[in-house]
Amino acid sequence: MTLQIASILIVDDDELNCELLKRRLEVDDHHITTVTTGTEALETLHKKKFDLVLLDITLPDINGVEVLKTIKKDPELDSTQVMMFTANGDREMVLRCIDAGAIDYLTKPFSLLLVKLRVWRSLKNASIQTKENDPVDSKVLLIDDQELNRDVLAHRLTKCGYHISKATNGYEALDILQKEKFDLILLDIMMPDISGIEVLKKIRQINEHKITPVIMITAMDDIETVNECMEAGADDYTTKPYNTALLKLRISSCLQSRNIYTDK
Repeated sequence: MTLQIASILIVDDDELNCELLKRRLEVDDHHITTVTTGTEALETLHKKKFDLVLLDITLPDINGVEVLKTIKKDPELDSTQVMMFTANGDREMVLRCIDAGAIDYLTKPFSLLLVKLRVWRSLKNASIQTKENDPVDSKVLLIDDQELNRDVLAHRLTKCGYHISKATNGYEALDILQKEKFDLILLDIMMPDISGIEVLKKIRQINEHKITPVIMITAMDDIETVNECMEAGADDYTTKPYNTALLKLRISSCLQSRNIYTDK
């Protein structure tokens, strides 16, 4: 994939986190500025334009949500893209951030592979203006061995406008994928016949699906599992139990940048 060089502001009172993120993003030639308080962040944003702000929710002076709201209310800053950090994975807090204008979020401790991918996708999506990238009416294959999970998730996503096909196990899914193209795949990790990660590796060997976005579905969100998924070719992951708004965010983000491994 071609990386878009960007100017990024990191706002986090944990200096170790700042340094880790700074080093990882500078590898991709991004221009990184770090600050440790909300006040510093707002002052810095008024002095310099940034393509993306990585903003911690918990700050020593101003809550990150309030910083986000201040950014979005300011006519000079409201177009700034903001991605939130959360240490506890509190979905209600994440939803508040999304409602306030955040484009995405990351949960601490970070998977640096996932940070890189979400940052890249956010920058790419910001540059996409054409209607052809609208994810409405996209075909999605849902792979999950639990009938209740399949039915509930399929119902929710159908209401969001996606066309859902279902597979009950990994081998059935691979058979379907040999015959039919999809815009996105939702793949459960824990399945009885073959693990989702092994299915993912096999999907990437199918010519028609080498670049099809794959989002892993998991009840586990430990860094080791996330990294293993990313290294096997996943585009993102989402955790159970599902929150429809957050799942739709994840799907929409991947669909908008569906050519993530090409220069199209």
